[in-house]
Amino acid sequence: MHGGGFATGAGNRASLLEAVSRRVEFGFGFRNLLGDIVWLEAVQVSGNRKMNRDDYDRLTGLLATVVRFDPRFVVPYLLAGIILADSPHHTSSALHFLSQGEQRFPSEWRFPFYTSYIRYFSLGDPVEGGMALLRASRIAGSPPHFPLLAARMLSEGHRPETAIAFLQNMIEREADPRRKASLEERMRQVEVERDLQILEKAVSEYDTRTGAPPSRLADLVRSGVLPRIPEEPYGGKYLLMPDGQVRSSRAPEGRLKVLRNR
Repeated sequence: MHGGGFATGAGNRASLLEAVSRRVEFGFGFRNLLGDIVWLEAVQVSGNRKMNRDDYDRLTGLLATVVRFDPRFVVPYLLAGIILADSPHHTSSALHFLSQGEQRFPSEWRFPFYTSYIRYFSLGDPVEGGMALLRASRIAGSPPHFPLLAARMLSEGHRPETAIAFLQNMIEREADPRRKASLEERMRQVEVERDLQILEKAVSEYDTRTGAPPSRLADLVRSGVLPRIPEEPYGGKYLLMPDGQVRSSRAPEGRLKVLRNR
């Protein structure tokens, strides 16, 4: 599978089928079969847990070919919205597929639901995210709590508690193991951001009360500013830095900017 000849052969086949998909009359009545061949290749690519930018580019092209062959095949649109959204370079492609799916399958609430996720978490836009979730809530069969969640997103904006409630809904409804693991990782990141905001606010309150910053986080508990130090989701510890900011000893570097106050 890793040999150069196989990769070249697969690439040539995909290129040929991509060209045929643009002139489907050349499929001679085998559109669905040709679409299935490309779909199997797309599934193989999407199953790679360590996709690079080239893999995402390849998957985008394969899925576009599939839906040209068979525009009424619903799963490729959903897969595109789920997997391509993991790449910051392919967010617009994910939204494009979801928009196509929402137009072609107006009774499928997952399309605006996934659009809401991308708008909120990838683009940091709670207004557009909330509006997409409202569209999902109006579709028969959608979960009954969607209107409340959309209202929270629209009114509370970037609060981590809103993000956590949204992620819990997605995790409960996600059947794909790869995507579920990605959502659970995002949940841990949001929980860390929530805790850091709580701790940094408490550090500021301690400074205001005592006239001096705390020397360590335990001072926040001893002074009654906090009842306890939150448990770090990655199994590490929260550390007070000399500049008064707090960081995790084990969480990935970098804060979730989409949840920071604008």
